[in-house]
Amino acid sequence: MKKIYILSILLFLSISYTKAQTTLTTAVDFTVTDTHGATHNLFTILNSGKYVCIDFFFTACVPCQGASPHFKSTFTNFGCNTQDVYFISIDNGDNNAAVDAYETAYLGGSSGFPAVSGTDGGGNAVVSAYGISAFPTFILIAPSKAIIEQDMWPISSPASFDTFFAAHSLTHKACSTGITEETLANSISVFPNPAVDNLIIETSNNEKVSAVKVYDVLGKLLIDKTVSGTERLELNVADLEKGIYFMEITTATGKAIKKFNKA
Repeated sequence: MKKIYILSILLFLSISYTKAQTTLTTAVDFTVTDTHGATHNLFTILNSGKYVCIDFFFTACVPCQGASPHFKSTFTNFGCNTQDVYFISIDNGDNNAAVDAYETAYLGGSSGFPAVSGTDGGGNAVVSAYGISAFPTFILIAPSKAIIEQDMWPISSPASFDTFFAAHSLTHKACSTGITEETLANSISVFPNPAVDNLIIETSNNEKVSAVKVYDVLGKLLIDKTVSGTERLELNVADLEKGIYFMEITTATGKAIKKFNKA
């Protein structure tokens, strides 16, 4: 069962909890910075017409460790932050390094969605503002700023989230920003990742890049570059803000989607 987390003289006391984990019915605005240095403002995301699903967690929380992979799968099932729902995880009490280590240990590397640490990213203040005392707590906020799910629990699989989302007519959608499914991933390398100023795109198997488009996590097209068929392309990304981006790479045989971080 989910446990209540209470800090008392450096000890975590876990007890059963049955009440809604936030008593709020209307969202409180916040701006946080994820572990990659990108900022996220809640009301800006809601005003774009998206629902926001928040995972409140801390890295030593065993129930969090069990539920986080289901949250990641749900992020993918509902469009990777490019469709109707925007996913973000907010930590309590840990720094960026601890959150990155948590993702490596329990999510197989980068989660894909923004992860905000408690001490470095501003997560502690959000946890306090929402009155969260049990972890994990998953809430769902509508574009109207109404908190329509105060505590989605129990979570035993991605299907558990599906049930809560279906009550609000939210259904699975592809991870696409108007771009196709990845078909050439094994033939295309993108490095360095994270990138600072330039990103190298290299192909194999005689594939030649003819176009590259870069989108942010909200689906906004930021770079649209056409080239005359090349096996190695150097793309300038210096003007992009820190954060996660999706790249659509077009060749003669199809399109591939690659994700990269801008440092």
